[in-house]
Amino acid sequence: MRLQTVFLTAFLIISVSIAAAQDSVQVKKDVDRVWDNYELYHETIIKNRFVKHSDVQQLIQKNINSGLFITEEIGRSIKGRSINHLTYGRGKTKVLLWSQMHGDESTATMALFDLFNFLTGIDEFDPLRRMIRDNLELHFVPMLNPDGAQEWKRRNDQEIDINRDARLLVSPEARALMEIAKKIQPEIGFNLHDQSTLYASGRTDKSATISFLAPAYNYPKDMNASRKIATQLILTMNDALQTKIPGNIAKYDDAFDPRCFGDTFQAMGISTILIESGGFKADPEKQYIRKINFYALLTALESIAKKSYISQSLSNYELIPENSRSLYDLVVRNVSINKEGISFRTNLGINLSQIKGPAFASISYNGRIEELGDLEFSYGYHEIEASQLSLIPGKVKMLLKSEWDKLTQEEEFQLVKEGYLFVKWLDAQSPVGPLSNRLLNLTNNEIGPLKAAGIGQQAQFILTREGKPEFAVINGYLLNLNQDIQQLPNVFGY
Repeated sequence: MRLQTVFLTAFLIISVSIAAAQDSVQVKKDVDRVWDNYELYHETIIKNRFVKHSDVQQLIQKNINSGLFITEEIGRSIKGRSINHLTYGRGKTKVLLWSQMHGDESTATMALFDLFNFLTGIDEFDPLRRMIRDNLELHFVPMLNPDGAQEWKRRNDQEIDINRDARLLVSPEARALMEIAKKIQPEIGFNLHDQSTLYASGRTDKSATISFLAPAYNYPKDMNASRKIATQLILTMNDALQTKIPGNIAKYDDAFDPRCFGDTFQAMGISTILIESGGFKADPEKQYIRKINFYALLTALESIAKKSYISQSLSNYELIPENSRSLYDLVVRNVSINKEGISFRTNLGINLSQIKGPAFASISYNGRIEELGDLEFSYGYHEIEASQLSLIPGKVKMLLKSEWDKLTQEEEFQLVKEGYLFVKWLDAQSPVGPLSNRLLNLTNNEIGPLKAAGIGQQAQFILTREGKPEFAVINGYLLNLNQDIQQLPNVFGY
């Protein structure tokens, strides 16, 4: 009888071990396959990056109804908007993730609600969900700065940068984050941000789509236990993301700043990872980068649950290039410019500044010349080699207002091909500036075409070859005049 019991016990142990091993292998496969099934979890209520507090409230209620999340209000903004904290899972390892402490940095906010849809789903990836739920206790603050989000601005309504308020805690938003961190005492924290799209991964033409940082906890930038874990998790996410956006990953400067939450939490023993979402070509609304965030966070949670990150060698962190602000939206290389009778060839770096739309729910762009000179170690999302081209101002077309109102896009395109970029009304005072759905700009006697390219001027000019227009730069966007009419962002109603 005793022998039978021993055999039965051994059989059960082996069976459980095999099942666990199979489950582990399945989880590994699942993490790789979730990427291909992302659309199943994409939160369709969030259609662009201009996420507002009302959107968050609606989606929080949806996740409460799943029965898998617990929610509480941990504070209110200066204007009285709630700051919400959601909890998921029943494991021993506590993880805190917070997003949008800068109101106009919402990429991770979008990704978190996609992640919530995954966590509450029921499908073939249940082994992964079960492992996360059983091993982790996840705490989310999906929108820390609802007032900033409402007006699409970085700071809160006091004009305080919440991420520089970790010491003084003047803002109620900073106090809410600090209090919840002290209350739950997480082992790991994720500080989720956006950075300028003009950062590159090292001195390359690759945008820094994702920049990581394991913040320092002191001025010497020593490596303690909490910072080591943060670094190993970054390396785990980097390995995964290199398969999706190879070369588009960088690390952020690790200079210590005691005002910042990442540095402060690191000193408190919370292994904190900063994730900065930058730019990716042809993704102005950051919807692909949203997917990248979703995948990075899910990869990290899987690694935390399995503790697989501990196999990462810290020396590999040095192999990740630092981000460098060396990108432009458009670079025009080796173009001939005539200024005050002197002709010379040089390079132009053009950037698109953002203009907030109605209700802070959209963006238009204003292209300006930001640099003129040597751009050998700088790159553009878009570039043109203009060594055979010359820059000339766009001409002004005189029209009656009624003629302007009747111009078709094809007729406007023909005028651009003839070298016109501006229209002045003959019988009325015209407004000034670029217009949605129009190629041509309106002008008046005060503001018109640039006389010669210069720093800070609007990027509105013609590029000619032997006197014939071949390209136009319209409000910072490049238009090929030898191709069929193209729809330019910010011109045809973007």
